[in-house]
Order: sequence, then structure tokens, then C-alpha cells
Amino acid sequence: MTTCLLSAMRNEGPDVLEWVAWHRIAGFDRIVVWTNDCTDGSDDLLDALARIGWVTHHRHHPAPGASVQGDVAKLAFADPDVMGSDWLMWLDADEFLRVNTGKGRLADLIAALGNADGIAVNWRLFGDSGHDRSPDGLVTENFTRAASLKFRLNRSVKTLHRVDGRITRLFIHRPVWQDDPARPIILLSGAGESLAKDFIHRPKDNGNPQEMVEKRQQSWHLAQVNHYAVKALERVAAKKLRGDGLYADWTSRFDFRYLKRFNKNDEEDRTALPLLPALKAEIAAALSDAGVTKAHADCTARFRAMLDGLSRETAFLATDRHGERVGGKEDG
Repeated sequence: MTTCLLSAMRNEGPDVLEWVAWHRIAGFDRIVVWTNDCTDGSDDLLDALARIGWVTHHRHHPAPGASVQGDVAKLAFADPDVMGSDWLMWLDADEFLRVNTGKGRLADLIAALGNADGIAVNWRLFGDSGHDRSPDGLVTENFTRAASLKFRLNRSVKTLHRVDGRITRLFIHRPVWQDDPARPIILLSGAGESLAKDFIHRPKDNGNPQEMVEKRQQSWHLAQVNHYAVKALERVAAKKLRGDGLYADWTSRFDFRYLKRFNKNDEEDRTALPLLPALKAEIAAALSDAGVTKAHADCTARFRAMLDGLSRETAFLATDRHGERVGGKEDG
């Protein structure tokens, strides 16, 4: 059985090493990443990780105005490493899969699915934990304040699924499957319950597959995706500079409205912390390679310089870090 993790990244900084190490200890066999037009050295860091066999790294150059993630979806759908795997999951660089069953390994989650074709894993949205500036150390260690489980956006899912001929298109939240009555898709919720055919096959008005389960179906029993959508406030300023991955040239959302929507620090979630010893050991193993160490140091310096250049934007965001002065209905 081969498992594959897919991602599209741009200017994600040195956190890339933590993300790769985290998912290696989770049990992914293959990690395939596409980057485009990086200026922070994170693409060079991924090249160094590729040289030690930890990832497969591709560079791509989407046309102006094209959806970056849409471009990667097409490239990945034609890639034998991705579509030749038995199981696949697409996670962004700020999303960390946390398996909550068995010993916390990907194999335990797959075993819990039985004959199902996949599982829709709910987000657990994390906020800035009070940080304007990125603290030293790991994302999973420093950011432990999260949205209430009742928060509406936690109904969003990312999907671990089998790879077979019924998939017609890849998408960031889950694939598009053909509706074959002879071989119906069995997609489970985080509680291990079957999701409705309507959710699986009826697209949204924009043609993309649905990505939010009903309130009664959200569950973090088997697994969760820790979604560090904010990190420190300066990272939101960096997102605005970088641009959005799904919708081309959409940078205006990374403002107080973004903070109102995503910067939730209602509860403490420390479920990632027991994995820190193994995670740090895995990172140390990567850094034992001189090429990885150099690439990581260079990326850290370049990313820090970029963030320091956004100090005014960060200070401005800090004046309303939870978007409390923004009008409109609360997502929760």
C-alpha cells in the first residue's frame, strides 16, 4: 500500500521542513509538492529535501491570472507518483493531519475506514495565539489556541481517499468522482459514518465539490486537520504579498476580514504536543544533511527579511487582530 501527500506552495518559508517531517512521521510514503515563483528560498529547501529522498519537488509557472492550485490539480492528475498511489490527500502548507485513532499513524486511520473509499477529515482552525511576530520554534508547538469546535468553518474538510479510475478531477478539499451506481462511492465522516450521495456528487454553484459537511456530521473522532490559517499576524501580511492559491490575483481578502474569519483563539488544543519529540528527531535527521542545513538557514534568513519588511502592515493588522470592527455576519 502506497500513500501520497500532495501540496501546492509558494513562499511558505522554513516551516516547510516541519510540515514535511510531521507528515513523514504520520506515515505518508510519498510527499509531492509543486511550487511556483518562490522568492524566499523555500523551493531550494524542497530541492534539498528531494535530494535526501524526502519529497518529490516540481516547479511550475502558471499563466498570469490562472488559478495556481487549479494548475497543480491538472499536473498532479497526470503525475504517476500521485495517481499511481493507493491513497492520496491534498493538504496546504498550513494544514497538518492529526490522526486520533490507534497509535496516531496514517495506517491506523486507513485501517479504521475498512472498505470505504475515503474519509472527510474536519478542520480544527487555529488562531495567532497572541503572536504578532513569529516566535522561534515550531508551528505545532507555538500555536495552541484554536476555534471552538462549534465554529462553522470547522465543518470544512480535507479528504484522504483511495485512488482509482472513478476520480475525474482533483481539487484541494476532495476529488471529483463519477457517479457510478454499480460502484458507489463510500465516503465517511470523521466519526466513521457514511456521508450522503448528495454531498459526494452535487457540486456547488461554482462547479467545485462541496467542502463543508452538515453540522450533525462534523467529528474529530478519527482524525483532524490542524489548520494554522493565521500563525503570527505578520504571516497574514505575507499572505497578502504572496497572493491566494485558489483564486488568481485575489489578495484583498488578507485583511481584517480574514482575521475576523480565521483568527479564532477560543480554546486550547494541545493534541499536537505529544508528537513533538518524534517531530524534532525527524527534523534533526534532515538537518544532519549539510545541504538541507544550508538551504534551511538560507530560507530562514530570507523569510525573516521579508517579514521584517512588512512590519508596518503587521502593526496595522494588530490594531484589530480579530476583525472586531469589520461589519457583516460572523462565520461562527
